[in-house]
Amino acid sequence: MKVAFILIYLTSFILANNYSNCYECKKFINYMHNKYGFNKLYLNKLLSRANHMQSVLNRYNGTLKGATDYSWSRYKRKILIPESIELGRQFMKKNSSSLKRAKALYGVEKEIITSFIRVESKFGLYGGEYRVWDVLVTLSFNPNRKRRFFKSELEKFLLLSRREDLNPLEVKGSFAGAMGCVQQMPSIYLRYGVDLDNNGKKDPNSMADCIGSIAKFLSRQRWINNLQPVAKAKVNGNRYLNLRSGYKSLYNLYTLNKYGIYAPPWWNSTKAYYIRLKDKSNYDVYLGNHNYRVITKYNASKQYATSIGLYYKALKQNSY
Repeated sequence: MKVAFILIYLTSFILANNYSNCYECKKFINYMHNKYGFNKLYLNKLLSRANHMQSVLNRYNGTLKGATDYSWSRYKRKILIPESIELGRQFMKKNSSSLKRAKALYGVEKEIITSFIRVESKFGLYGGEYRVWDVLVTLSFNPNRKRRFFKSELEKFLLLSRREDLNPLEVKGSFAGAMGCVQQMPSIYLRYGVDLDNNGKKDPNSMADCIGSIAKFLSRQRWINNLQPVAKAKVNGNRYLNLRSGYKSLYNLYTLNKYGIYAPPWWNSTKAYYIRLKDKSNYDVYLGNHNYRVITKYNASKQYATSIGLYYKALKQNSY
């Protein structure tokens, strides 16, 4: 009851007063000024223009649960279908020059870049519904389970905006503050941002720069071209249900065989990541390799990584 009262009180305070007036906000202004030399009046003005995003806050303070469907069934139903694969082919044609430039710079093939952009934002259609500034300010100065993380990202967002001469009030992103067609948080974009269109700035709102940033990430993580990330496994019996599955579940083939899990004949490694995904009342079982692990370094979700791997396969083979 006491915690609920504090949540209501602090949220009401922020709503009734703009963010430039709250105690924690003033502390943040002083911190950014002392550590990075930001102008206090500039930050005060930015905070005064931040809109409180209660719907976003509800996702992280325990009020709203299950708002986004991350199930394997959804990934299969929305992404791994012929219409979706065709969108990927059209994207590669439309953005062929940027994809060729990215490959020349980073050595990463167009199909995996396209697969990331499809799963992350459906080629820029989603993921830009909110002002990143509003989201990060709301989540930084109101109680929620990831408040410390979001305050760090707010710091990085200001550094990114200053470095790339971006207007913080104009950058669009997701309800978590992730930016661009590959949905990168500011801290990640600081590391992997690319000016692929050569306009003098690394812009998360630019499709070309998004293509460059994911290519840079994949190159740094040593993506291997033409290596299919996941493969359908053959299972025998129900023992496979007793083996732990996850992005760190790496087993040798002998162990997998003991649990009734078998790799396809072409599998060229003595080990594999074990991936078990529930689709309603059934399970789909896959094995992952080095490239699968590369994808999970971007997002640790099994559903996410497997869908990217299968989408990549479809673009390479023109079928699913």
